[in-house]
Amino acid sequence: MIASLRSPECVASVLATSRVGTPVKAAGVMSCAPSTVYRAIARLEKEIGGPLFDRDPNGWTPTDIGERIIALAETIEREAAATELLVLGGNAGFSGPLRVSASDGLAEAYLVPVLAGFARSMTSPAIELVVDNQFADLHRRKADVAVRPSQKPGEDLVGRRAGKLAHALYGATPLLRRRGMPTSASDLARHDACVLAGELGHHTGRRWWSKRIRKQVNVAFTANTEMSLAAAISAGMGIGILPCFLGDRIDGLTRVTTIPVGPPVDIWLVTHPALRRNPLIQGLIGALAAAMRRDAPILAGTSR
Repeated sequence: MIASLRSPECVASVLATSRVGTPVKAAGVMSCAPSTVYRAIARLEKEIGGPLFDRDPNGWTPTDIGERIIALAETIEREAAATELLVLGGNAGFSGPLRVSASDGLAEAYLVPVLAGFARSMTSPAIELVVDNQFADLHRRKADVAVRPSQKPGEDLVGRRAGKLAHALYGATPLLRRRGMPTSASDLARHDACVLAGELGHHTGRRWWSKRIRKQVNVAFTANTEMSLAAAISAGMGIGILPCFLGDRIDGLTRVTTIPVGPPVDIWLVTHPALRRNPLIQGLIGALAAAMRRDAPILAGTSR
């Protein structure tokens, strides 16, 4: 066994670099200094006696031996996560933080007060809110509970429907007064658009622009977070799609009610099957579901 592969730091550094392309980006994902990642990779390369990556200004590409080591590291990571999930599934408590994953819009504009209430009501470990506009990997325990506006919880996961999430077009009120309220999809050609980035294609807003009318309008702003998208729409850069619970509460924004963007989507509270009977996980999912039942009209866009 290669000794450095027993080091979580080395395993995490190699895997993160292979997944995001450079040690600098990997450090961002791992929330550590880039020098930490460089040192960990260098230590493993010294022990192996060869490079794990071909260095290129545009990104680091695994070598043949690097691919083998990455595959081994992924196996170690997967087995460690499976063991951790097995242990947590049978215990009432957590030794580390309780991780909750959600998109930035839900995380920043809705979930924090709900999580604060849960933390006050139960004896629980620290709560780690993982802002992730992709789907956090629950099999690798990147999160313990994920809040996902989706049609289903995901393969090999368990979930509970907690409500409906509506989306709508919004524009800055002065902009809509100046250019006029659009009355149909073709009428949007008179407006610039603010959209989510292509890698967020599973988001309702991105799907709607991509499938229907994006080619008919000028895209003035692209964002990889819902909060930055909301800021651009508020600044008058164009019209765009936001969750109604977010768009309705921002002063200076007007909902475009003349052009629907589709029915509300289900909100799923998702966890790993191994954790479904853990009392802390059950309590958290119950608290989230209760809050979403209480706020159902706001989340579904029928009340402001």
